[in-house]
Amino acid sequence: MNLSKREFLKRLGLGGATLAGGGLVADSWTPKGTLPPGSVGDPANPWFGKNIFPLPHTIEDGPSCTLQNGKVFCPAREVPIFHQTDVVVVGGGPAGFAAAISAARTGAKVALVERYGSLGGLFTNGMVLIVLCTSAREDGRWRLVARGLTEEFADRAIALGAHICKERPKDLGARHWQPTIDPEGAKYLMDRMVEEEKISMFFHCWGVDVIQDGNRVLGVVFESKQGKQAILAKQVVDATGDADVLFQAGGNYNQITQGIGHVVRLANIDRVTAKGRPVDAEGKPVKTLVDKWPIRSNEANPCTWWGGNGTGPKGNGVDVRDLTHAEIEFRRQWFEHVQIMRKTPGFEEVFLANTCSQIGPRASRLIDAECIVDRALLRTDFKPADSIGMCGADGTHAAFQIPYRQLLPKQVDNVLCCGRMLGTGDTIDTFRLIAPCFVTGQAAGTAAALAAQKGIPPRRLAVSDLQAQLAKQKVCLS
Repeated sequence: MNLSKREFLKRLGLGGATLAGGGLVADSWTPKGTLPPGSVGDPANPWFGKNIFPLPHTIEDGPSCTLQNGKVFCPAREVPIFHQTDVVVVGGGPAGFAAAISAARTGAKVALVERYGSLGGLFTNGMVLIVLCTSAREDGRWRLVARGLTEEFADRAIALGAHICKERPKDLGARHWQPTIDPEGAKYLMDRMVEEEKISMFFHCWGVDVIQDGNRVLGVVFESKQGKQAILAKQVVDATGDADVLFQAGGNYNQITQGIGHVVRLANIDRVTAKGRPVDAEGKPVKTLVDKWPIRSNEANPCTWWGGNGTGPKGNGVDVRDLTHAEIEFRRQWFEHVQIMRKTPGFEEVFLANTCSQIGPRASRLIDAECIVDRALLRTDFKPADSIGMCGADGTHAAFQIPYRQLLPKQVDNVLCCGRMLGTGDTIDTFRLIAPCFVTGQAAGTAAALAAQKGIPPRRLAVSDLQAQLAKQKVCLS
């Protein structure tokens, strides 16, 4: 039986209400083989056509740029206000995720803006799956110092199953516990935790500018398929990795080159029959892209292996030419290399599961902060009174405390920075790791929420208030 639009609305109890873009259409009421009222889909293919409805324009394009005497000029235009909040976090990697969660738990209304379609940044989309730098070595034993959200996230990942994250060792002090977490499991868990805290999450939004009054940042402008739109906020957390917000606000920074990483996952590792270094049919060693081919998993899932070919090429992490070249070359190398692997005895069933969807510059812009932690400072037995957490040992260097001042950029107010934009060239390879990103993000989000509540810039926030709140969140300060 065919239902008229009027009868359909009547049965829903909507009387004379109208359909808005097909939002009220449900599969259950549509007779098989027909289109619902208002659909503009193909009547010959109602399975897909049932979802096709006209929509009004939501954003109107403004005047375009012009070319004058060989120079391009952008005209002034109004930017629609998309959202208003207490704290906006730009960047949804480990640092931004932790910042958003901690700000919400401190009582702030929070918005989180992320350029990709999932959270986790280089941890998940970049497939840097191991949570490094979690502990301090003291008197021959390990002490977990990446507590708070870092520990909570790992425990919740473990609860998802042994294929997502392995159990903690029974003797946590016997070795440096650095769990490897499945990227899809981590994305799922991050989504759930953001939903739990009622954070306004906006994917596919690239922060491109700030709203500024002198040195004060009043919000951010993002670009999406809907054009440029603005989010007004009392405080902003820059968790972009490349200090994009600070850069857009005119703050000072130092820029460095670093290795541009790229990660792959190989599947069927549990079917590898080789016992050691790969050899060809004649028993001669095979020239390899990496020093050792995997013969067992390095993840919780026994059939997969993740890794790359070292640090990757040196490059400018914010230069699209360098990034494009690195992307293309890495994919070429690994696709061709896996074809060689599959022709090698013992590795015939290995295949390339996926390459990372987010390329991994290890560092680019490093902020000019109120206190910059470098190795020279750490050699002085640095014990900051404004500690907001700890970087665990990274294999080469011992654990150390992070001062709140390292999160505070000079010149710019109402902005806190976290993640892989902290430190210097000789400390960035600690600050950029996953656990330190969680730690600095948690502190930045908490500070932003407190500053928003008090109506003050973050640099005027009493450190004792911040430390007390972090202690409630089980953060290890020393």
